[in-house]
Amino acid sequence: MQKFIYSLFIFIGGISLFGQAPFPTVAQTEAFKKSRTLVVMEKDVFSLYNPLIRKAVKQEWNITPVEFISYDEFLKKKKDPAYSFLILTSTAFERDRVGVYYDYLNVILGDPVNNLSKMPEFCAFPLAYAESEDVSYQAKLPVILKFVQKHIRKILERPNVSLKDLRYYNKNLPALKDKVLWVASEDLASGVNTKKKIEALYHHPVKVVTRDEIDKALQDPPENMAFLFKIGPEGTGKKGRIYKIILGTDGTMYYFNYHLLSAKKPDAFLKSDFKRLGRY
Repeated sequence: MQKFIYSLFIFIGGISLFGQAPFPTVAQTEAFKKSRTLVVMEKDVFSLYNPLIRKAVKQEWNITPVEFISYDEFLKKKKDPAYSFLILTSTAFERDRVGVYYDYLNVILGDPVNNLSKMPEFCAFPLAYAESEDVSYQAKLPVILKFVQKHIRKILERPNVSLKDLRYYNKNLPALKDKVLWVASEDLASGVNTKKKIEALYHHPVKVVTRDEIDKALQDPPENMAFLFKIGPEGTGKKGRIYKIILGTDGTMYYFNYHLLSAKKPDAFLKSDFKRLGRY
């Protein structure tokens, strides 16, 4: 699916990233405010990502002027701080010993550094396992872009405060009780895969539906809707991080967490996650 990889080398037409890029300096936040955001298209003409990101950006992106460019154009312009880039990358983490790459939606600023992983990063949002054909983020992409821009605006307003760890937004959990939480049954662990089981731990409005029903609702979402976005290996046979994200349709993030896949912790939203949500 994704072929841009953060690192010093390039393969399969992309850029591979190890770990995380540096948080922007105050000067770089000022440069971002004046930048034009270039949305980098995948080289693959059959890419599923390209039409999805093009549609979502046209619908939602308003923080900066925007333009769509090819990967080759990105290589020519990536050192120029007059440009910021919305780019799909494949990211691995040095502390993860399983060798898994994850597709991330990144916003980075042009910078004359030789190592792409040193370019200042304004946001990194996980979308899928890199080897998976899963595009369950398709209907969620407009909401994700709303969050990305909210996150960047917070950085621009508070440039001296590092917001690299998205678990920062778990502070919003107390407000989740005012939303109706939509969860897909196929994303839930067996101990919490029914409304009755969930309500024993989480005492606020919840709807247990299917992924398709969540995607359909997101086409014209109710104002009080929040939803679970779970990212796992989806048939790749890989072991790695299971990301668990709860977003409101206005782009507010209420929960961000992950666990490593194991016999005791399956590819699912866990009982322990609902216990944490149920504290408020």
